[in-house]
Formats: sequence, structure tokens, C-alpha cells
Amino acid sequence: VRWSETNARKQKQPGYFAATVRLPLGDITAGQIRAIAAIAQGYGDGEVRVTPQQNLVIRWVPEISLRKLWAALQQAGLGAADADTIADVTSCPGAESCRLAVTHSRSLGRVLTEFLAGRPDLVSAADGADIKISGCPNGCGQHHIATIGFQGSVRRLGGKAVPQYFLMLGGQVGEEHADFGRVVAKVPVRRLTEAVERLVVHYRDTHVGDEHAATFFQRMTIEDVKVVLGDLEGLTITSATEDDYKDLDQSTAFNPEVMEGECSA
Repeated sequence: VRWSETNARKQKQPGYFAATVRLPLGDITAGQIRAIAAIAQGYGDGEVRVTPQQNLVIRWVPEISLRKLWAALQQAGLGAADADTIADVTSCPGAESCRLAVTHSRSLGRVLTEFLAGRPDLVSAADGADIKISGCPNGCGQHHIATIGFQGSVRRLGGKAVPQYFLMLGGQVGEEHADFGRVVAKVPVRRLTEAVERLVVHYRDTHVGDEHAATFFQRMTIEDVKVVLGDLEGLTITSATEDDYKDLDQSTAFNPEVMEGECSA
């Protein structure tokens, strides 16, 4: 039921749907690609489209075939719901493979994806919002047009480097124009799950009527953000832990090195 709510959209043509195959962080195996090809031929028009959210879309699926298509996706390990929700995090490759990236943005994407998978209440509360992450200012993860966007950065503390992210709020793309998010905070990477939770709860508890999350965050003042997140920004030599000096999924001290080269995204 949840998959049909979030991953299946009616086409203009009566009786047909476009089905979104959610790929966490855009990852897919060779075997899964073969499965997608067979599913698209068996239940759609044989074509598969790639989205800016790093997902796949199969069109021209008859309504009566949606359950069978979903079952086939499940068998291939591709039946995840919550496509195009806040749980469907988008990230650039980050320092895993990009010579320009400062932080391991995909690691943050994994952490947030796992966190939100265990918090369906937050996913439902933030209906219509999205999260996008870039490991450097170039913006390959499109963080600047996300409801909640993160841009990898670094701060110095006692002569050591601490991985952090610029937090941007209120970005969105409409039919006629796009709004860039505003930088509202600089949060150490280990505190970003808490930041996301606080922002979604604040939206849930204080938005007006059917106000979209992007619109809500656009009208939040810097002072409002400081009330919600201010304590997460502060980090001192005495309060910092050993993990604060390490990027996510890394066992060694954070030591960003930006090299020349094109972005791998």
C-alpha cells in the first residue's frame, strides 16, 4: 500500500501508471539492471528513464499490473517505497571518488537514509520535502534546490579539522521558476541526524494549514533556526569527541585534500 502511494503515479492516459524504482543513493547491481529490463518489457513499454533523484521510472504500466510489477521488484530487491520523499536522499559521489569533494557525502546519505527508514513518522510529517547532499560547493548533488540541503565543509578546532556541512533551507523547483535555499547553519557531521529530526518536528508542529515544507522553511528567519539548531552548531575543544574529528564511515582523522580534476558526478 505504501509503495503504491509513493512510487506509482497516474499518467494522463486513463488506466496507466508511471512506476518509480527507488535506488538508495542511486546504487544498482548488474543483476538488478537485467531484472529491470525484464520488468520494463513485461509490465511497461520497454523503456526505463533515469530521474534527477537517482531513481528509475517505468512508464505505461496498466493499473491491473501494478501489484505484479511491485512483486517482481521486491524479488529483485528493488521494491522500496518512499520514492521522492524525505527518506529518498540524493547525494553526489563525494570524497569516495571525486577529487574536488571535501566530505564523504554518500556516507552522510547512507546515515540519513538508515535513520529515516526507522522513523516513518518523520517521513510522513515531512511529506513533500526532500534532502540533497553535495560534498563540495560545486553542487552536483543539487543541494541548493532541496528543501533541506547539505554542502560539505570543514572547520578548524585546536589545529585539527572537523567535518561539517553548511545547512541550506527552502530550496525548490516549480513549473515556472526555482528557489535556491539559504545557508542558515554550519553543523558538524555527527549531529546532522539530530538536525534533520528537529527541523521536521518543527515543521510538523508549527506549519500553517497545508503549507509546503519548502515554503515553510523559506519563511523561517535565521533567528528561528538558531532557536531550533543553535546548540548543535557549537563545538569546542573540550566538548568535541574523538569521532567529531572523523568523517562518517572513516577510521582516520579528517584531513580534506582537494585536488585538480573534473567532478566524477
